[in-house]
Amino acid sequence: MDEMTMSGGVTLADLSRLLQGYINDGAVGASLGFSQGDGETVTLTSGLSDRARGIPVSPTQLFKIGSCTKTFTVAALMKLAESGVVELGAPISHWFPDLPGAAAISVRQLVNHRGGLPEFEYDIPMTPDRIWTPAELVDLAFRVGTQSAPGGPAVYNNTGYVLAGMLIEEVTGKSLGDYVRHQVLEPLGLENTWSPSTESFPEERMVRGYYHRPPPAADAGAGIAAGAEMWRMDGVLPYSDALQDSSDSFPFTAAYGCGDMVSTPGDMIAFMRALFGGKLLADGMFREMSESRVAVSFPGTRMRETGAGLFQSSYADRLVYGHQGSIPGYVTVMQHEPKSGLTIAMTSNVGSGYRMSFYASGLHQVLDQAIGIIMDS
Repeated sequence: MDEMTMSGGVTLADLSRLLQGYINDGAVGASLGFSQGDGETVTLTSGLSDRARGIPVSPTQLFKIGSCTKTFTVAALMKLAESGVVELGAPISHWFPDLPGAAAISVRQLVNHRGGLPEFEYDIPMTPDRIWTPAELVDLAFRVGTQSAPGGPAVYNNTGYVLAGMLIEEVTGKSLGDYVRHQVLEPLGLENTWSPSTESFPEERMVRGYYHRPPPAADAGAGIAAGAEMWRMDGVLPYSDALQDSSDSFPFTAAYGCGDMVSTPGDMIAFMRALFGGKLLADGMFREMSESRVAVSFPGTRMRETGAGLFQSSYADRLVYGHQGSIPGYVTVMQHEPKSGLTIAMTSNVGSGYRMSFYASGLHQVLDQAIGIIMDS
């Protein structure tokens, strides 16, 4: 793309330099897309999708999007609620009678992080070849985590999203990936998004992911906020100051409805535009996702208030709504700014289990600057 190419008044050369600076600082590859209002979606890339083979990133290559999957899962759940098949206020004991405390947990609380369910993410072993069932993930959470009363403060929880996926499968008789495809992806014409834990996908289009695992900080025992590693990488990757290929360290089935999807910035932008533009859900169902937010705070993130599958965050001193995701070797952010109509998504194929590391959080500063460049043009 020529350096003087403009899109809605935005000088793309400035964004290209920004992405190149991110690569120069230590990232491997990145893809950034944006649209303004009903305008075209523009995607820029920089760096490599595969260091060993020297292959550059292209706009249609697939990145693991981690917890951005949650927004798609909730949209699918809301389609069920919209049809009247599922009542969001109903207790989940109807589908999970043997789950501890299920009679007091509502369907809504599975996806607004207020179900009080135990968490499994920080304790799941990184067994690359293992095929996990959703029920095994829930069982693991109850073995390693602590359950609390539902309806309290919002505490980020993956287990609720696993149960939400299981509920969708139970109600529809379809796999989660199949239901999401027919109810969300196909109606929106999204051809570059898949749910690999429950459907086949073009693996040859995946970028490689790279992970930074330096020796642990002296105070790592104090918890993630103090420097502890999020994931159990022992036996998978050694400690090293060099980036290591982690593409296959975390099997897709270990993420399921809380983080298994792969996509492109272009598809994520189309999804977010449809969601906020009323083209996917009825207004009441969208409000279920975007309103009734409660405060949250997670180290190394910009997420400050949560609804259901959507967080309110702050980038470039503007309130935006969307999600972010990280999974070993990948970081993704997708956001929408309602006042201006800006929708933006960025993927990177570097990551770290240390949330405050450049490899885990450096993308957020890039997005800050990108929004500033676009909005100031």
